[in-house]
Amino acid sequence: MPARTQSVFQDDLDRQLEDPEFRRHFALERNRIETVDRVMNHIIDALENSGLTRADVARAIGSHSSAVRRLLNQASGPVNPTLQTLSDVAAVLSFEVELVPMTRERRLDVSDQLTGRGNRTAGVVGPGARRKRSAPAA
Repeated sequence: MPARTQSVFQDDLDRQLEDPEFRRHFALERNRIETVDRVMNHIIDALENSGLTRADVARAIGSHSSAVRRLLNQASGPVNPTLQTLSDVAAVLSFEVELVPMTRERRLDVSDQLTGRGNRTAGVVGPGARRKRSAPAA
């Protein structure tokens, strides 16, 4: 019997990714999860390094401390803050929110899948495979 080069999950995913509609939805959802995870990890790291408490951040942005606790507590459920809230919290922590161009590799895996310009499936892995901390699904 030949040795497996990848997991059963990856085999199934590769088959599903042959469908352009599934591939588009997969790229969109994976990007959402990775983006929220990346941004929230940066904010949590910035908070930990700032010496401020969640209550300090809440006071600074004119919010209830419970709202900031929910935002920064990934175990509390899905996180989908507004851009305004992210901008406000980032500013308190001495950061700015900005858009940066994707790398060529990321554009192939995300943007080109969403626009139908690409049909790349090689090397695609399951959602969040490289996450630093687990994040709730978007």
